[in-house]
Amino acid sequence: MKFARKTDFYVIFVLFLIIGGFILFTHIGSKSPFSEIEVFLKGEKILTITQEGTYTINDTDGYLLLQVEYLNGAVRVINSTCPLKVCENTGWVSNPNQPIVCIPNEIIVKPVGDQNKSGVDIYTW
Repeated sequence: MKFARKTDFYVIFVLFLIIGGFILFTHIGSKSPFSEIEVFLKGEKILTITQEGTYTINDTDGYLLLQVEYLNGAVRVINSTCPLKVCENTGWVSNPNQPIVCIPNEIIVKPVGDQNKSGVDIYTW
């Protein structure tokens, strides 16, 4: 019983090259800087962030909904009152094609910049 042929190694090598090229393209080709961050509450823009820092998002009654941190060209949610904390677990976002959404609080944190039409338009994990 033969374990592996020489051509098998070539096929595996080519597959690794294709996978490596795809990973390189998605991580380098899709990142573009954004100029500002827009925060929407229930469909209305309530805040535009242009400078680095930590920002608190409250509802109309002054109740804390979430905190957004903008640092080194990336944005993330650091504190949220929603039960599952999906918006916090999204982590740092540095791509204008990837908004942070908090469904229970009805908040969208959207980076605004040059939308990359040729890059990746959705991320799953």
